[in-house]
Amino acid sequence: MKGPYERLKYDLRRIWECPVCGKQLRSSGAITVMVCPCQLAKPLVEQVTMKLAHDGPLLVETALPH
Repeated sequence: MKGPYERLKYDLRRIWECPVCGKQLRSSGAITVMVCPCQLAKPLVEQVTMKLAHDGPLLVETALPH
């Protein structure tokens, strides 16, 4: 059984950021395009898609003692 921090060590979700409102959302790696909830009231051709802020595993840096 994995420990409680194994899930955070291998976080493979994508982080999306809305260029309009600045909201950040996480999704699985299978999602390739995401529309922010603030854009859903607009017609489909006027909607602005979210930009990919980070993709892949997050790297955790540890400080080494000198």
